[in-house]
Amino acid sequence: MPPTNEATDPSIDPTPDIDEEESDENDLLLSLSFNQDGGCLAIGTASGFRICNVHPFHETFRRVFKSGVASDTTNTTTNNNNTGGGGIGKVEMLYRTNLLALVGGGPSPKYPPNRVLVYDDHLSRAIGELSFRQRVLNVKLRRDRICVALRDRVYVYNFADLKLLDTIHTCENGGGLLAIST
Repeated sequence: MPPTNEATDPSIDPTPDIDEEESDENDLLLSLSFNQDGGCLAIGTASGFRICNVHPFHETFRRVFKSGVASDTTNTTTNNNNTGGGGIGKVEMLYRTNLLALVGGGPSPKYPPNRVLVYDDHLSRAIGELSFRQRVLNVKLRRDRICVALRDRVYVYNFADLKLLDTIHTCENGGGLLAIST
């Protein structure tokens, strides 16, 4: 059987699901993480982030940040937290909710790499922020906790009010290794 072609196969929709400017070809992969139940994959890229369902595998949605605008394939909303490009170096999803932890990254980060933003995707804006003196290497979420790994310590916060609960000094952790029990 010969390979199919978009132009000749009527079952293939030739209409792209994204704008040409938002092509996957030039998008740089920055991070991958599974949510707590392993059912979703959160992907940080140089232009924003994507959320994918694992089984069956398909992209659920994406957010592309450019010049103060967050967009997806269905709508465009203004985002007033812009500080530059659109890179998301770390993205963590809280189970299958609309709450995410975002850290800027890549060649043109959306947010400073020393901040964690608690982002509500339904509101299309940050609802909380944690700032540090060092670059954030990793972040993990639980229903009641946010854990942030820096080069030589881990901070543990209460999720509800972002109050610091504990500071754990670690050995040098340049890779940002961090795991929590959910």
